[in-house]
Amino acid sequence: MRQKKIIILIFILAFILRLINLNQSFWLDEAAQVLESARPIGKQFDLASDFHPPLYHVILHFWMYLGKSEIWIRLLSIVFGLGSIYFIYKIAKFLFDNNIAILSAFLVAISPYHIWYSQEARPYMLFVFASLASTYFFLNNKWTFYIVFSILSFYSLYFAPFLIFSHLILALIYKRNLLKEIFISLALIILSFIFWLPNFLVQLNTGINGIFTGWTDIVSTSSLRLLPSIISKFIWGRTGFEYKSAYLLILLPAVSIFLYSLFISQKSKQGRMTLILFFIPIISSFTISFFLPVVAPQRLLFILPLFSLISAIGLNYHKNLTKKILLTILLVTSVSGLLYYYLSPNAQREQWRQAVNQIESENETQNSIALFVFPDPFAPYIWYSQGKVPGIGIAKSFILQSTDLNFLGQEIENKDRIYLFQYLTGLTDPKEKARRYIINKEFKEGIVKNFPGVGLIFVYDRI
Repeated sequence: MRQKKIIILIFILAFILRLINLNQSFWLDEAAQVLESARPIGKQFDLASDFHPPLYHVILHFWMYLGKSEIWIRLLSIVFGLGSIYFIYKIAKFLFDNNIAILSAFLVAISPYHIWYSQEARPYMLFVFASLASTYFFLNNKWTFYIVFSILSFYSLYFAPFLIFSHLILALIYKRNLLKEIFISLALIILSFIFWLPNFLVQLNTGINGIFTGWTDIVSTSSLRLLPSIISKFIWGRTGFEYKSAYLLILLPAVSIFLYSLFISQKSKQGRMTLILFFIPIISSFTISFFLPVVAPQRLLFILPLFSLISAIGLNYHKNLTKKILLTILLVTSVSGLLYYYLSPNAQREQWRQAVNQIESENETQNSIALFVFPDPFAPYIWYSQGKVPGIGIAKSFILQSTDLNFLGQEIENKDRIYLFQYLTGLTDPKEKARRYIINKEFKEGIVKNFPGVGLIFVYDRI
């Protein structure tokens, strides 16, 4: 009964921590997601511009029937986040005991990185939930449920093959007497994806052809930085501390505990099984990253609960005082990462809502336009704009060309005020051609607005 109360308290704590800052503005990817999910149901499978399967789009589409506020939309990911805590608890209890299960659930509950993506209107937490459920039923030899949740994981994120590959390796080592059932299950899972395969190939082709210089550095992590980036973000959170030396000092104790826990984990069969489930996806994605620039820590979020399980194994190896000291170190590290996220605007999501609201509040009667050096206005601007300041994209092929400047001249010819967003112009207009062109067209640069995450917005008024 006492252990049941503890796990209930952990879930309550996890829920409360995920409610804080839930009303942040949608950032670029989230706004693109809600715009796509707001389309008619028949359009939810037209995802050429978003390199993700359709399951989350469809679920969010129906979820948005009940509300479209930031809080309501993000509550869906919180549900999946809490579900993932439940399944890591069940996995740890099945492989080890209730003490390690409670420790694992607690460490995931207070994880800054898990909390961030439990508040993210994107498919990542759905995939974490489905992948952990799939792993739990695989370990329990419950093949029907395993097939169902594995299919759900395939339709949640394209990293599902790495999950299934880790199951296959585990089966070849520890479940050889069940290979027939496993191969039948895998065959059905793979066959289920054939229906989506043509769409996947279209997405892949669109993504490869749409890559331009510098974009891969934004959407992916370099192969050599992948593992350090995963460990640091799993410990501290999504945004690194700006003072690098202090950041490394904060991370060092928790990293040391994790490395020690790796050593302890390999001493038992159950620990080695956990290591396989954790490292196989990393090794697989590391290999793929040399060919496709799509690997980033958030796409490997599904192994974060296993990271916590490994740490819990190390903690539980000790008793009494040592265990409490190590747990306190991990608790202090997580709390410091959480406080940095909760309190620092620069560690939070891009403030598009605030930026758009301020611009439009200034222009009740002003003849103004908002410019984006991109093919179209960015999704958050479209989502939050009330139409008082029309937005246009001026870089039709991503990199600003001279023909784009001619188009720009036509668009601003009769305008009295211009808002030029600096967002991503380091990639699309590194020589600041747009700014110089506007000034040459008899506009004077005035106040420069600055919003965390959105960056600078240059304001020009006609002379």
